[in-house]
Amino acid sequence: MVFWILIALLAAAVTYAVTRPLLQPVSDAGNASDADIAVYKDQLAEIDADEARGAISKIEAGAARTEVQRRVLRQAGSVRDEPAAPVSDRILNPLHMTATLVLPLASLALYMMFGAPGLPGVPLAERLAGNLDATKTEDMVAKVEARLRQKPDDGTGWEVIAPVYMAQGRYADAATAFANALRYLGESPRRLLGFADARIRAADGLVPDDARKALRTVIEADPKRVEPRIWLALAKEQDGKKDEALADFKALLAEAGDDAPWRGVVQDRIAYIENPNAVRPPHKGPTAEQVAKAEAMSPDERAAMIDRMVSGLADKLKTNGRDKDGWQRLIQAYQMLGRKDDAVQAVANAKTALAGDDVAIKQVEDFAKALGVGG
Repeated sequence: MVFWILIALLAAAVTYAVTRPLLQPVSDAGNASDADIAVYKDQLAEIDADEARGAISKIEAGAARTEVQRRVLRQAGSVRDEPAAPVSDRILNPLHMTATLVLPLASLALYMMFGAPGLPGVPLAERLAGNLDATKTEDMVAKVEARLRQKPDDGTGWEVIAPVYMAQGRYADAATAFANALRYLGESPRRLLGFADARIRAADGLVPDDARKALRTVIEADPKRVEPRIWLALAKEQDGKKDEALADFKALLAEAGDDAPWRGVVQDRIAYIENPNAVRPPHKGPTAEQVAKAEAMSPDERAAMIDRMVSGLADKLKTNGRDKDGWQRLIQAYQMLGRKDDAVQAVANAKTALAGDDVAIKQVEDFAKALGVGG
């Protein structure tokens, strides 16, 4: 409340300073009299000159001088009769003082009644997150980017725009934004994980060295944190350190509860490392006859069969898109077949088909991350 009282006093002082000079009395009569007398003097000089040239007679010159002198005397008399202080000043001065006090106080009172001085401000990050309309988001991103070009050391601005870049699929820009937020605001688990996630997605599922460093920093602060441990285990698998990766995944599985959303991801990675040549077909399992037929096929025939099975699952999911397990099998099949773009598209299709089921979408995303799908 003290702050608003100070604001009112400041407004009153400014109002007084601005309006006071406008109410000062101005003596226009004196200025007008001086100008008129100067004109009359010029007229007397012209009369003298005309008389000297013979343009007018002496009698005419005398009459003209008399008329001019009469006007001079009349003008001088009107100036002496001018009141010392205009009546309007006696009225306006109190009005001026009243306005100086009343206007700021009335403005403050109206704001206290109809405004919201106690309402806390909404951080920019929340305003951005709450407006995901495409055109509005683009406008807001453009504004933040313009501000960051003027003030590149604004760590808060970088932290605000980084998740927006992630949502737009601009993973390289998101990684740069998270890196700048880390530089100017310092390290935090959220910023480090955001940077690592962006770098991994930008690298199509590979875990770069700078991402690994960020993930290790998070684990040093919180050894039980699951997400960075999954990523680092996957990094070991990508490096060919299968035994170490398998040990890490089994340690994670031992800690996972039955309802852990990432349990299935870890189980699949363990199964894949233990038997990397096994194709996990997108159905309940082949019969003995099917296995025998598959073993008798040539590599091309076997590949064609697998493609048909995968295509069949994809077609099935077009009619029954709520099958979360089916989406996971399809993503895994595409990834194992080296069809990375199809795997990324399958993740996007799964999110669309599972819209409204946030738990299922999160499980699909975690599963895709663990497989190294960059989308």
